[in-house]
Amino acid sequence: MKRLWVLSLGLLVVSFSLAGFLIGRLNTTQEAKTEDRTKPVNKVETATISAVIIPHHDAVKSIRQKFLEKVGKRIDPPKTIILLSPNHYQSGRGGVQTTDRTWEITDRTIKPDKPVIKSLSELATDEPDSFTNEHGIKLVLGDLWQNFPNAKIVPIIFKDDVTKETIERLAQVLNRNCQACLLVASVDFSHYQPVQLANLHDQLTARALQTLDVDKLLLDAEVDSPPALALTALWAKNRQTEQFILERQTNSSALAKNPELESTSHFFGYYQPGKGTIPPPSVSFIIGGDMMFGRMIAHTFLPGGLSKSLDKLGNRVFWGTDASIVNLEGAVSATPVPDDIRSDNLVFNFPPETIQALRFIKVKSVSLANNHSANAGASGLATTRQLLEKAKIKSIGGPTNTDVEKTISFSGHGLTLNVIGVHTLVTQPDLVPLIKKLKADPTHRVLVFPHWGVEYQPKHSAAQEKLAHAWIDAGADLVIGAHPHVIQDAEIYKGKPIFYSLGNLLFDQAFSTETQRGLLIAGELTESGMKIFALPTQSVKYKPQLMRGTAKTEILTKLYQPLASYVKQDEAGSALVLPNN
Repeated sequence: MKRLWVLSLGLLVVSFSLAGFLIGRLNTTQEAKTEDRTKPVNKVETATISAVIIPHHDAVKSIRQKFLEKVGKRIDPPKTIILLSPNHYQSGRGGVQTTDRTWEITDRTIKPDKPVIKSLSELATDEPDSFTNEHGIKLVLGDLWQNFPNAKIVPIIFKDDVTKETIERLAQVLNRNCQACLLVASVDFSHYQPVQLANLHDQLTARALQTLDVDKLLLDAEVDSPPALALTALWAKNRQTEQFILERQTNSSALAKNPELESTSHFFGYYQPGKGTIPPPSVSFIIGGDMMFGRMIAHTFLPGGLSKSLDKLGNRVFWGTDASIVNLEGAVSATPVPDDIRSDNLVFNFPPETIQALRFIKVKSVSLANNHSANAGASGLATTRQLLEKAKIKSIGGPTNTDVEKTISFSGHGLTLNVIGVHTLVTQPDLVPLIKKLKADPTHRVLVFPHWGVEYQPKHSAAQEKLAHAWIDAGADLVIGAHPHVIQDAEIYKGKPIFYSLGNLLFDQAFSTETQRGLLIAGELTESGMKIFALPTQSVKYKPQLMRGTAKTEILTKLYQPLASYVKQDEAGSALVLPNN
């Protein structure tokens, strides 16, 4: 009996204890629910981070160190770090390279994860020499060791021409063989541009990271390693960590408080669990004026490479936007053309190397809606279009009225920019039906790029104004013109901008200061309106480059003065901010 009584008492105690525990759990749960309603959980603090993006630019080394320290406190220590970097010097054989070397950094040692590195043997060549001077790796190793001292490393560097297929296969292999790994992309963003243009380029890249748009990252992101960012996005998607958090963004010139300096942009961000961020609808563009690759341009630069005519402008200005357009003032031949430098030679037939020069600046499209595109006849025009298409450069319009239907469209995020090229110097085709047709879709925007006006006149004509107003009345969002070979004035009509002439971008008209200057117009269209800005260019010995200093200020002051009520000034410079009507 005594044993039975003791057993019963024990069961009773257990029952009370269990009941107390359950009540306690219930109360805790209720309290937690109450806390959920009053104090939202900080997802950043509790989330698992699968991938990190940091700059290797040591101008922001202290920011990088603090950022990695913060990340280190939020995650379990990784067994291995996959460290991605550009192959800055394009050294070695393979497009994708790795090494299983042990890294010595002052008094520290970082070991390689040899099994993971071995799993990459079919996709990445083992080339230790390429890593000797690769600062994309070396500059960040100490900071990684400081925060993850026990992690091994899988270093990977990329050349610029790595294909999407290779990136996808690489992502699969790493996802399969590196489960307890943190991916770190050591990537600097927009390079060498004034802050305004860098910010525009960076907006596209941020949008592509948010939407995990691998194609946009590979083709349009103006960064020092598009393949590294594409792999980062795929890694995040495979790990079901699709929410990109951009914790901080800086720019070297902005930090120096001099927006005209050649700059480097820096992103500090990571991927964590959660739905991908949906950025607001937008589409970005940059457009330049007349480009002529014949006469003195061909004579001067063709022997050493026609692309050298554009090396002062560089290959990044037109990169980094959804749409990039110039006016190609002539036909392109499939065979060599005679060297003819006569100033009265007005039959423009450019050498085949013209295509390579256009590809060098990464321009996506050219307008053929001008008075020189048919200089080599109908067959020459057809050849030009074929050569451009083969190079994946779109062509807009042509020399006749029937060509205006040859519009092209550029997709941003949720918005599409349609560009109409029109040559008005012989006849003036009615664009109203075409504009209305394109604007029937509320997500579409229309840019009209006319070839018009009077040569060398700084003020637009009444005929230009009449056409521009009619196009805007029909629904066009902006009008940007070419042909006069000098910069003309601008106006705002019904809240829409008109830039009457961009002037020359690349031309051999060195007989005046005005013909050696031009404008690039760049900006972004959104659901609520647009923000656009001008970048003056100056040719020196036939080489165009972005202007800086007093001369730039004088041009912009004159251009923006009639538009003053729409001009907004910030630390990056002046821009037109135009809300939708």
